[in-house]
Amino acid sequence: MRHDPHIRVSADAPTGTAADRGAGSAGTLRDLERRCLDLRIQPGAERLDALFARLDDFTARAADMIDGLADPATVPAPLRRGFDVAHAELVATFADVERLLALPAKLGIATARFSDGMLAATALMAMLAPVRDDASRLHRSLSQDMRTLLYPGLSDPLEARLADGGFADPIGAARRLREWQAGEPCALYDPAERGALDALLPGMIERLAQFQDPDAALATLDEIVGRLPDGIALFSPLQAKPALMTSLLGLIGHAPALSRHLIAQTALIRRLIDSSALAPLPPPADLEAALGHLIGTDDRQADHLRVARAIDAHRFGLGLRLLERTADPLDIAAAHCCLAEAGLRTIADDVLARMQERHGTVPGSELVILALGRFGGGTLTGYSDLDIVYLFTGDSQTQSDGRKPLDANEYYGRVAQQITAAMSTVTTMGPLYAIDTRLRPWGAKGLLACSVESFERYHLENAWTWEHMALTRARPVYGSDAARKAVKAIVRRQLRQPRDGKAVLLDAIKMRRDIARHKPPQGPFDVKMVPGGLVDLEFAVHMNQLGRQVGIHPHLRTAIRAQVGAGLFDPMMIGAHETLSRLLVVLRLLSPHSQEPAPEQRAMIARACGHDHWERLETEYGAARVVVQESWQATVAQAMMADG
Repeated sequence: MRHDPHIRVSADAPTGTAADRGAGSAGTLRDLERRCLDLRIQPGAERLDALFARLDDFTARAADMIDGLADPATVPAPLRRGFDVAHAELVATFADVERLLALPAKLGIATARFSDGMLAATALMAMLAPVRDDASRLHRSLSQDMRTLLYPGLSDPLEARLADGGFADPIGAARRLREWQAGEPCALYDPAERGALDALLPGMIERLAQFQDPDAALATLDEIVGRLPDGIALFSPLQAKPALMTSLLGLIGHAPALSRHLIAQTALIRRLIDSSALAPLPPPADLEAALGHLIGTDDRQADHLRVARAIDAHRFGLGLRLLERTADPLDIAAAHCCLAEAGLRTIADDVLARMQERHGTVPGSELVILALGRFGGGTLTGYSDLDIVYLFTGDSQTQSDGRKPLDANEYYGRVAQQITAAMSTVTTMGPLYAIDTRLRPWGAKGLLACSVESFERYHLENAWTWEHMALTRARPVYGSDAARKAVKAIVRRQLRQPRDGKAVLLDAIKMRRDIARHKPPQGPFDVKMVPGGLVDLEFAVHMNQLGRQVGIHPHLRTAIRAQVGAGLFDPMMIGAHETLSRLLVVLRLLSPHSQEPAPEQRAMIARACGHDHWERLETEYGAARVVVQESWQATVAQAMMADG
C-alpha cells in the first residue's frame, strides 16, 4: 500500500463536520492499509495477487475521495462511481478467493495433495474477514460523507440512498421512482406489480449505482416502463427471476445503444421476459423466408420498414446473447453476417420483382451482388457497413422487355440504387445498414452497377494493388448458382495472376503508411487501426495471398490457418486473430469510442471475450498485437528475400 491520505478542509468549513468525517474515513483507510501490509508479508500471500490488485485500486480511489472531501463539488461523478465499482469488484474478488482457499477443507482432501503455497494461503483465511470489513466500512462512511457534503440537509431515505449511489440528481431520480410507486404509468396500477417494485427497488438502485451514468440508465428504464404494452407485467417477472433483472439492467447500463431497441420496439420486452430473444438465428433459408413474408403490399416503403424492424429485432437478440455470454463473439459476428445477407437477398428479390412489373427483365441477364471486406469475409459487428459491388451478367447494351424498356446499364443501375436505399431504411434506431459501393470498378466515377465482363476487364487492366487485396475477401451473396460460380471463377483468376512480389510489397507498405497517416487510431482500443491491430493482420495475410498464392479464401480464419500450415506464420497468429476479432465485436457494442473502457465496463467486456478478469484480457490484447506486428514484419522480410 502506498497512500498517506489527509484532509484539506477550507477555512470556512464548519468545525466538527467535514473535518471530523474525513478524519474518520482517513483513519479507517489507515487501518485497512495496515491490515493489508500484515497480510502481504505472510507465507502464501503470493496466491492472493488478484486480491491485492483490487485492494490497491480500491484504496487509491478511497484516498482520492478523502482528498475530495475538502471541496466535494470538484469531485467528478465518474470518480464517485468508480469508487463504488471498485468496492463491488473487491467484494466479488474476496468471495472468489475465499471459495478457493476453502477448497481443501471443503473437499476433505489430504493436505499432502496441495502445494505448500496453497496450504499457506489457506491459513490466511482468518485475516481476510477484518480486511473485508474495513473495506466495507470505509466505502459506507465515505459515501455518507460525500452525500452529506454534496446534499446538506438531505433527510429523505430514498433520496439519501440515491445520493450515496452516485446519482447526479438524486431528488429527480427519487421523484421518478415515486411516480412508479404511485402507479404511474398505468401498468403499475396492478397491486402485484407495485409490490414487486417495492421489493426490487433497493437492489435495483444498488445495481444502477454501479453504472457509468446511473441517471441516464434510470431515465432509459423509466422510458421502457412508460412504454410497456398493455398486458405486459415487468416487475413481477423480474422479482421471480433475479437473473432477468440482472440481464435487463446490465443491458441498460452497459449497452445503452442496444437498450434503445426496447424503447423502439416495446414488443421485445415480451421476448426478453420469456427468453426467446436469446434464441439463435433461424437457419438462413428460414430466416430469409420469414423476412420475405413481410413483403407483399403495394406500399414498398412500409414493406421495407417492416423488414428493417425485423432485422433490428434480431440484432437486439444477437447483442443480448453477447452480453449474456451464451455465444462466442466470433459466432455472433458470423450470425450478423447471415442476418445482413438474408436482408439483402429479401430486398433484392422485392426490388427486382417491382422492376419487372414496369420494365420487364433483361433477356440473358441477371443481378449478382459481390460482398467485400468484413461482409465478404463473413464476420460483421452489429454496426458494420456493407461493402458491396453490384454486377450483372450478359450484354450491357441489351434492352429490357417491359412496357418501358431500359438498357441493362440503366436497368441495373436503378435496381442498385433502390436496393441501397432500402437497405439504408431509417428506423427509430437509425439507418439499418450503411452501404459502401466505393470498391466498384472506377470507383465513384464508375457505374453503380456494371457488367461482369467490364468487372473482369477492369481488374485485368486497371485495378490497383489495394483493389486486388480487396478481392481476396470477395464473395458473391446474391444471384443464381451459375452466376455466382462464374463470378467466383473470375475472382479466382484475378487472384492467381502472376505478380511481381516486390512491387506488390512496396505498394502494400505505401498503402499501410498512407492509412496510418490519414486514418490514425482513435485510441488504444481502436482494434482495427492500432499498430498490431486487424489492419496490420489483414495486410500480412493479403501479402501472402497475392505474393505467394497461399490461403486464398474470403474468410480470414481459413486463410490464416492455411498460411500457418504452410509455415508462413507462427501458429500464435491464429489466436491473435481470434483475440482481436472478439474484442472488436464486443467493443463495438459496449465501448465504441476506442479509448480505454470505463472501469465499470471492463469486467463485462472481459467476460464477453471469455476472460475472468480485465487484466487477463488486456494482457492477451497486448500479446496479440505483438504477434501481429512481428508477423507483418516477417512477411515483409520474407517477400524482400524471395525477390532479391
